[in-house]
Amino acid sequence: MSQPWTLRPPVDPAPELLALVDGHRLVAQLLAQRGFDTPEKARPFLDPEAYRPAPPTALLGLARAAELLHESIAAGKRILVWGDFDVDGQTSTATLVAGLRHLAGPERVRFHVPNRFREGHGIQVAVLAEKLADPSFRPDVLLTCDTGIAEGPAIGYAKDQGLTVIVTDHHDLPPELQSLTPGQDPLFGLPPQQVGADSVRRADAIVNPKFQPPDDPLRTLPGVGVAFKLIQALFQQAGQAGQERVFLDLVALGIVADVAEQVHDARYLLQLGLEQLRRTRRIGLLALMEVARLNPATVDAESIAFQLGPRMNAVGRLEDATVAVELLTTTDPIRAGQLAAQMERLNQQRRLLTSQITASALEIIERNPWLLDFNALVLAHPAWHAGIVGIVASRLVEEFQKPTVLLLNPPGQPARGSARSVPGVDIGAAIAACSHLLLGHGGHPGAAGLSLPPENIDRFRRELDRQVEAHRSPDVPPGLVIDAEVPLGELSMPLAEALQRLAPFGNGNPMPQWLSRQLQVVDDRRLGRDGSHRKLLVQAPDGTRQPVIWFHGADGELPAGPVDLVYTLGINEFRGERSLQLSYVASRPGQAHVPEIAVATPAAVPIHDLRSRPVQLADLPGPEQAHWYAEGVHLAHHTPEPGQAVPYAPRTAFAQDISPGAPLVLWSIPPSSALLRWLVETSQPSAIYLCGRPTTDDSVAGVLRSVAGMCKYALERDRLLDVGRMAARLGTTEAVIRHSLLWLEVRGLIQLEEWLAGDAARIRVPEGADHNGEHPEEADILRAELEEQLAEVRAYRRFFLRARVTELGLPASQTPAHPTVHRP
Repeated sequence: MSQPWTLRPPVDPAPELLALVDGHRLVAQLLAQRGFDTPEKARPFLDPEAYRPAPPTALLGLARAAELLHESIAAGKRILVWGDFDVDGQTSTATLVAGLRHLAGPERVRFHVPNRFREGHGIQVAVLAEKLADPSFRPDVLLTCDTGIAEGPAIGYAKDQGLTVIVTDHHDLPPELQSLTPGQDPLFGLPPQQVGADSVRRADAIVNPKFQPPDDPLRTLPGVGVAFKLIQALFQQAGQAGQERVFLDLVALGIVADVAEQVHDARYLLQLGLEQLRRTRRIGLLALMEVARLNPATVDAESIAFQLGPRMNAVGRLEDATVAVELLTTTDPIRAGQLAAQMERLNQQRRLLTSQITASALEIIERNPWLLDFNALVLAHPAWHAGIVGIVASRLVEEFQKPTVLLLNPPGQPARGSARSVPGVDIGAAIAACSHLLLGHGGHPGAAGLSLPPENIDRFRRELDRQVEAHRSPDVPPGLVIDAEVPLGELSMPLAEALQRLAPFGNGNPMPQWLSRQLQVVDDRRLGRDGSHRKLLVQAPDGTRQPVIWFHGADGELPAGPVDLVYTLGINEFRGERSLQLSYVASRPGQAHVPEIAVATPAAVPIHDLRSRPVQLADLPGPEQAHWYAEGVHLAHHTPEPGQAVPYAPRTAFAQDISPGAPLVLWSIPPSSALLRWLVETSQPSAIYLCGRPTTDDSVAGVLRSVAGMCKYALERDRLLDVGRMAARLGTTEAVIRHSLLWLEVRGLIQLEEWLAGDAARIRVPEGADHNGEHPEEADILRAELEEQLAEVRAYRRFFLRARVTELGLPASQTPAHPTVHRP
C-alpha cells in the first residue's frame, strides 16, 4: 500500500542564518523548516556550548530525591537500584550504580534488573521480597530508574517494610497521577490519609519529566537523562561538581537507543555524550566497540542505533540484561571481553530471529492486505519471540510508514507485545485510550508495550485505528515527508559535511530526506554475506551518476523505467577514504510534474500558555474584547477566585455574528481536536489564551444523568432536542450525545420519534415504559460504545493538558516568554 509523499515547501533563509552555516542554502533551509529560523535560535541547536541547560533541580521532585540520597550516603545506608532490561534501563542503572558507588562505596550499592521472561517490566512484589530477605544485603533505600511510576503495589510493600523509596522514571503517568496539573509535584501538599496502600504516591520522592509543564526543556528526557540529572545534583552536593561528566557516554547510549525525542536538554546531553563516548575509558564499552568493529573516535548516533544499541538490547531480549549493566560498570578487562563476546553471540541470534519474524509478518500482510487499511498495523502470531517483536515492529514502521503493534498470542495465554510509532503519533497515549480492552500497557510517544485477552485483538485493532487518528499531530503530515528536491548533480562532499552540523539525527531531529527525479537505474547488485542488501547505480538526465545503498532491500521491487528516488545523504569512511553515501528510502515511477502537497505554514499568532499556571479573570481579555470558549456542567466549581464567574460561552456562540480577529480564550478543554480546529478557524484569532480548565464530567454515569435531565426538560415543553446544543452544554462531542439518546431509548426511558434536519430530534414518552428496557443486551453494547467514546474524550483532554503547544495543531505560535498572569 503506497503512502503519500509530502514535499516541504522551500523557504528563503535570512542572510544572517546563511552566514551562520557558511552559505550552505540547503542547510539553512533545513534549519528554518525545523523552527530555527534565526541565528539566536539556531546557534544553541548547533553548538552545545551556546545552549543553557536547565539545572537538575528544575525537575520536579529531584531536589527531594537528591537530599534523601545525600542523607542516606552520609548515614552509611544500603541502596538497591532497581532498573529495566532495555538499553535505557541498562544505562540508567549503570549511571546510578557507578555514581553511587563512587560516593558511597561499592559495598553499599547493589542493583537488580528484571528478567524479561521471568518478571517482565516493573517491580514484582515477590522478587522484591526475596531481595529484602537476603541477609547479605538488606537494603535501606529502594531507588528505581526507568521504571516505578506505575508500581503502586511494590512501592506500598517497600514502604510497609520500612524502606525509603525514591522513584525516577520517564514513562507515561498512571491514572492516579493524570489528574495533576502539569508542573505540580505529585507529593506536594498531600495528606497521608489520602494515599492508598498501593499508591505510588507513598514514595518519599518521585521524579518524572511527565510532571513538567508543556514545552518544558526537560520533558523529553528518557530514564537515563533523569538518572544523570540526579547524579549531577548529588555530585554538586558532595563538592565534586563536573566529575559526573564521565557518565555522559552512558547517557548518549540511552537517549539514542530509547528513541527519545532529541530536543532541548535531551539533545544537549546527547551532543556532550557523543563527545564523551568518542574518548571513553569505560572498559566494557571499549570491548563492545571492538567486537562491533567500531572506531571509538568516529562513533556517532548512527553507530549507537545500528551497532552498539542492538548488541546491548539483544541481552535483555534473549537472556538477562544484568550482563549489560555488569559490562558498563566493570573495571576488569578480561571480564569485559568475555561479556562483550557473549553479547556479540546473542546479537547474531537476535539478527536471525529478527529476519525470521520479519518474513513471517510480511507473509501475514501479503495474505491479508486489508490489514494495511487501518491507521495502525496490528499483527499477531502464536510463535513469535517476545523479545524480538519490538525490533520487527520498527522495521514494519519503516516499510509501511504507520504505527505498528506486533503481538505474541500463544494458546491459552494473554496476548502481549510491543508497539512502535511514526513521527506525529503518540502511540503510548493512543494505546492508553484503548485501556478498556487491555490487561496492561505502558510506554511513551514513540514506543509502548501492552497485553490483552486474545479475543480482544480484532476489537483492539479497530479501536486503535480511531485512537491513532485522534492522537495524530496535525503539524506532521502522514506518509513520507521529503525535506527538499535536489538534482543529483548538486550533491557534493562539502554539502554532506555541512549537513553533519545538524547531527545527531533521530527522533525530534530526523535525518533529512531528499528527492531526485527521473533517474535511471543502470546497475543493481546484491551486497552482504547473505545478499540481504543492494547497491544501485542511478543516473540523472544530465548524465550524473551516484551509487545508492538499499539496506534490507533484497526483496524490494523497483518501478520499471525512470524513477523518482527519496534518499538520505551521508559520508562513507572506508579504509581512510571518504565518499558520498546515498541510502535508499523510497521510490516510485518517475513523474514530470510536482503532485506533492506542500506543507502549509499557517500565520503565526501569539499563544499564551497558561495551562499550568494559576489564572485570575483580570489577567484575561473579557468577553466584550475576546471570544471565549467555556462550556460544561460544573463551571461554578472551577472559578479562579471566590466571587468570580466564568462566562458560559459554548461553541454554539461562535456561529452567531462572529467577528474574526479578536483574541480567543480557551478556558475549558475541548473534547476533540476537530472542535479545537473549528474554534480557531471560525474565530481567526489575533491571539490565543490556553487555560485548559476541567469544567465537565466525562463519566458515563454523569453524562447519562445530564442527558436524561435535558430530555425530561424537553418532554415538559416542545419535545425537541438539538444535539449540537446539548453537546455544548455538557462540553462533549455530538457522538456522545447521540449514543446517550439511543441508550435512553433502548432502556425505555424515551422514544425517539424522528430525527430532524440540523442534527435535532423529537422525542416522546414511551407508552407502557417500565424503565428496564426490552433489549438489555443492546443497552449493554451501547453503553460499552459510549464508554469508548468518552475514553477518547478523556484521552484527548489529557493530551491537551500535557502536549507541547506545537503539537496542538494551532497556528504557528509566537509564545510570549513571560505571559502576563497573576502569580501568588
